Amino acid sequence: MSDTPPQLDQNAQNILNDEEMSNVQKYALLTAGRNSITALIKYELLTGLFSSIGGAIGLLLRSKTYRWLLNRLGHGVKIGRHVTFRGVNRIEVGSNVFIDDGCCLDARGNDAKIIIHDHVLISRNTVIRARNGTIEIQSGTDIGNNCIISTDSQLDIGKKVFIAAFTYVCAGGNHIHSDPNKPIIDQGFNKLGGAKIGDGCWIGAHTSIFDGVEIGNHTIIGAHSMVNKPQPPFSISVGAPAKVIKQRKTTD
Repeated sequence: MSDTPPQLDQNAQNILNDEEMSNVQKYALLTAGRNSITALIKYELLTGLFSSIGGAIGLLLRSKTYRWLLNRLGHGVKIGRHVTFRGVNRIEVGSNVFIDDGCCLDARGNDAKIIIHDHVLISRNTVIRARNGTIEIQSGTDIGNNCIISTDSQLDIGKKVFIAAFTYVCAGGNHIHSDPNKPIIDQGFNKLGGAKIGDGCWIGAHTSIFDGVEIGNHTIIGAHSMVNKPQPPFSISVGAPAKVIKQRKTTD
């Protein structure tokens, strides 16, 4: 096993079906993010020893030891029980961040990156997944429980954004399905450049936000909305597809 990651598209299916790699190599790529026995042993030791410890002792141990695991881990970080990190060398976490129990941060692929700035709250069972793309969450943002935040390109979430529970943000493009004789999973994506949620937004529960969408600063998206087009700043939008029903203030 080498410390240099192979130059390949680290789609999980591609890795799992690669007959030239051993099971250990596949596991190392999907967890430690590198084809390295040293990185894999470190990952296994730290997560195996400390992931499930409860209470203040567990929070303290993870805040001290996981800085040897992730690319960056700031001070005052609280990581709950059974939090899963994949592609650990491509994950950066700022200071005073809280990642609740059962979350998954998955940075998969040579170009993948997850950057979480200071004072971010990620609630229980939320998945943040970057597949050969970048997810950047700015300071002060609060993400509710059971959300999925995913991209295959670029996803930017601004400062002090509130994303309510069960929200699905998918900036990965649309599946190509032009060939009826070929499985859709094998036909790739049409990518629209990612998505952006501006500063100070409130995204209601059970909302879906898709690739190519930019939501302007201080916008409210009502619960159960489906956002497939850009939304202007300081607006209130609801529905499927989401439409502006009111402006919060006049913009220049």
